Amino acid sequence: MNVRERFRPQPMAANTAFTVRGLNLGGFLATAAGTITVTDPDGTIIINACPVTAGAFVPLPFVFTTAQGALVQLAGGAAGTLAV
Repeated sequence: MNVRERFRPQPMAANTAFTVRGLNLGGFLATAAGTITVTDPDGTIIINACPVTAGAFVPLPFVFTTAQGALVQLAGGAAGTLAV
């Protein structure tokens, strides 16, 4: 059985937010260190200010319960590419 994951790259500037519109999130490749927070549409924090390091990929293999997805917030200077 072959399993393939496909995600669209979403560049994120430092300290910005992006609303994921869909059911899936794949990960984050940081180009600058800082933190990442992921919050669902109900306001529940899924990941709270998790440190990210430049050059490191952080897997975020989430399937959300609704197509409203989640809010991804970068802080502390974090920047990079989100896999959505």
